[in-house]
Amino acid sequence: MTTGTTTKGRNMGAATVVGLILFVVVVGTAYFAPLAFTIIIYLICLAALPEWKRALARQGRVISLVPISAATIGMGVSVWFDGREGLIIALLVGAGGTIAWRLVDEWVEDSLHDALADVLTLVWIPFFASFVALLVQSDDGWIRVFILVAALTGNDTGALFVGMLIGRHKLAPRISPKKTWEGAIGGIVIGTGLAAVVSYRFLEEDWRMGVVVGFAVTIAAIFGDLVESALKRDIAIKDMSSLLPGHGGVLDRMDSALFAGPVAYVIFALFLGTL
Repeated sequence: MTTGTTTKGRNMGAATVVGLILFVVVVGTAYFAPLAFTIIIYLICLAALPEWKRALARQGRVISLVPISAATIGMGVSVWFDGREGLIIALLVGAGGTIAWRLVDEWVEDSLHDALADVLTLVWIPFFASFVALLVQSDDGWIRVFILVAALTGNDTGALFVGMLIGRHKLAPRISPKKTWEGAIGGIVIGTGLAAVVSYRFLEEDWRMGVVVGFAVTIAAIFGDLVESALKRDIAIKDMSSLLPGHGGVLDRMDSALFAGPVAYVIFALFLGTL
């Protein structure tokens, strides 16, 4: 016997509870404790790495967790102490380190392909996630994080419920058969609207900033979700894991944020500056 409302295999009750907890933790630490927020970002990345390793193993690909985890921690330290310049250096050192590790300690067949998988992992997970950590370093950093989270939350919620109610036309049937154009548009509208409301309330009544960021973030979120869906379809899995009830794995929860974070960072930097 199952509990809660299930929608297309998803336990909505559990998903809502987990989503609210994540929302409170992310926005709360961004406001009260930026260092804790930064640490949480990289702990999430570290939790996502074993999921990705297990998924790739289904296709015979092997990534090196030790150097990638060390590079992830290095990115976190570099971001906190030296911002975006430190992040770039940490990425370059991390990429070189993972390749060197494989050549010295793990030389096997298909090593070139696996080394490329290592670099992809570094860029896709900790590097992209680092832009969310960079957001909080500005004077109004927690507001920028709040706007980003509002846009992502609105996008997820709008896409789900609008798609359920009126979704008819498939967005990318070969990649993700359940996603529809109606759901995508609903997510964009609701995500942009929520971002505008948060921006108006906390960013000196500047709702336009929220509209620009919200629209760009929701588009990036859709793209990020489709990228992970394509990867999972290629690997032939539904979820990366079952760690988060109602959501799947850590990567399933953060897929859209990984692409949306850099977009949000660039837009805020262009219009509001950085530190």
